[in-house]
Amino acid sequence: MIKPEDGLPPFVSSWRQLYILVITVLVLLIALFYWFTVTFE
Repeated sequence: MIKPEDGLPPFVSSWRQLYILVITVLVLLIALFYWFTVTFE
Protein backbone atom coordinates (compact mmCIF):
# COMPACT_ATOMS: atom_id res chain seq x y z
CA MET A 1 0.00 0.00 0.00
CA ILE A 2 1.39 3.41 -0.96
CA LYS A 3 1.14 6.08 1.74
CA PRO A 4 1.03 9.82 0.90
CA GLU A 5 4.24 10.30 2.92
CA ASP A 6 6.24 7.97 0.66
CA GLY A 7 7.29 10.71 -1.77
CA LEU A 8 8.53 13.15 0.87
CA PRO A 9 12.20 13.97 1.42
CA PRO A 10 13.59 12.87 4.81
CA PHE A 11 13.85 16.39 6.31
CA VAL A 12 10.09 17.10 6.34
CA SER A 13 7.27 15.07 7.84
CA SER A 14 4.28 16.38 5.87
CA TRP A 15 3.39 17.91 2.52
CA ARG A 16 2.36 21.12 4.28
CA GLN A 17 5.87 21.52 5.75
CA LEU A 18 7.39 20.93 2.33
CA TYR A 19 5.18 23.58 0.70
CA ILE A 20 6.00 26.10 3.46
CA LEU A 21 9.72 25.38 3.03
CA VAL A 22 9.58 25.85 -0.75
CA ILE A 23 7.59 29.10 -0.51
CA THR A 24 9.97 30.43 2.17
CA VAL A 25 13.04 29.66 0.05
CA LEU A 26 11.47 31.34 -2.99
CA VAL A 27 10.57 34.48 -1.01
CA LEU A 28 14.11 34.65 0.40
CA LEU A 29 15.61 34.30 -3.09
CA ILE A 30 13.37 37.04 -4.47
CA ALA A 31 14.35 39.34 -1.59
CA LEU A 32 18.05 38.53 -2.05
CA PHE A 33 17.96 39.20 -5.81
CA TYR A 34 16.02 42.44 -5.26
CA TRP A 35 18.62 43.56 -2.72
CA PHE A 36 21.45 42.73 -5.18
CA THR A 37 19.67 44.70 -7.91
CA VAL A 38 19.19 47.77 -5.72
CA THR A 39 22.71 47.61 -4.27
CA PHE A 40 24.68 47.06 -7.47
CA GLU A 41 22.83 49.18 -10.02
